Amino acid sequence: MPDPDWRHLPSLSALRAFEATARLDGFSAAARALNVTPAAVAQQVRGLEADLGVALVIRQGRGLVLTPEGARLSAALAEGFSTIAGGIDALRHDEARRSVRVSTTQGFAQWLLMPALSRFWDTHPEISVSLDVTSTLAELGTGGIDLAIRSGAPNFSWPDTEAELLIRSRYIVAAAPRIAAQVRSAEDLGHLPWILEPRNTAEGGLLAKLGLDRDALRVTEIASPVLEVGSAAQGYGLMFGVKSILQPELDAGRLVEVPIEGLPDVGYYIATAPGPRRARVQTFIDWLKRELGSGAA
Repeated sequence: MPDPDWRHLPSLSALRAFEATARLDGFSAAARALNVTPAAVAQQVRGLEADLGVALVIRQGRGLVLTPEGARLSAALAEGFSTIAGGIDALRHDEARRSVRVSTTQGFAQWLLMPALSRFWDTHPEISVSLDVTSTLAELGTGGIDLAIRSGAPNFSWPDTEAELLIRSRYIVAAAPRIAAQVRSAEDLGHLPWILEPRNTAEGGLLAKLGLDRDALRVTEIASPVLEVGSAAQGYGLMFGVKSILQPELDAGRLVEVPIEGLPDVGYYIATAPGPRRARVQTFIDWLKRELGSGAA
């Protein structure tokens, strides 16, 4: 099929006015269907006739009839508009069944998102949510992911994404109560065991801020934030964490914050592909900001 030459096609509004006139047998009925005046419909049809250089409708008695040229154009437009309407209906049907696909980290999903998600479905039971739990920032939009929730410095931004701050928090050192009680000064940090996540590149910088040499520490590496927190709660060592993520463990008393100054702030961001968002994706983002968004924590 050849590409349409849009420069020489009549206006869509004129074609729509003629299609409605032909299908409904008159300007008045077409005007009611299009929510305009009969005079406006007549003007559009007469303009289309002038543009094409042929008569499309003629008055016969108190009504209108199609010329042969008008009948051919009416049939073509009916088929074309029906195809367009069918394509749009199919797209809307697919969108109504499509889930909101969220990529986030294990810790955020475990301690913040999953406990709150039932409240989203209380108000939006028609919107399903799919989670991709990974530490890698997935490709947004064309990669099948609608939004990603990731952490970074409060002024951080990801190239080729639109990112907005969801939570501003801070790094802390946490441990089981009996381990935390052994920290009486900064020097004690170097004598106690640590639990570190090997894929977390930020932890090396955090150790440096505390004046600690990683090679001189007793370190257990656990490549799972959930197991890392569980191990810390069992008393296996000190750990770094984001306070807002660890808050449920702190509130339950399984972990205790070790009072240490100088650790940096951190932000959790909602990142999306540039451009318009699907309606249900925006609904989910608005809910995230109301439910989980906060200032400093």
